[in-house]
Amino acid sequence: MGRVAAVVAGLLLALPLAGCGEPTTEDYCAQLRLDREQLSAMVSASSPTALLDNLELLQGLGEKAPSDLTDEWQTFLGALEDLDRALRSADVSAEDFQGGEPPAGLSPSERRDVVAAADQIRSEEVVSAASGIEQQGRDVCKVNLGL
Repeated sequence: MGRVAAVVAGLLLALPLAGCGEPTTEDYCAQLRLDREQLSAMVSASSPTALLDNLELLQGLGEKAPSDLTDEWQTFLGALEDLDRALRSADVSAEDFQGGEPPAGLSPSERRDVVAAADQIRSEEVVSAASGIEQQGRDVCKVNLGL
């Protein structure tokens, strides 16, 4: 039993070493370059849902972000995901809000949740996070994200 336990312990200790490792700046920049066309289309879209329509793409970039951008991506994506959840929960889309007015049938609590989530995206913390992501993209990766 002692030998089996030692082998299991050795395998468990080796597992983290065999993992993918932490994302690198090079991998992140390569992904930004690969996604450049889709990012450009997202940024130039006049749709109020452009970011949410590309949430999966943005989440993928957030997963590939190097450790010095993890907090910024978590803040930025967290705000987008909160808005997405609030809209889905209310069974509406951002396009349903004409002139800032909620669609008919939206309850006061659903409206409050959607407005709070939308306000979060415009918060100083999220704007600062997006700015940090954009700055890194420009300065390090030589890719303009336009967030």
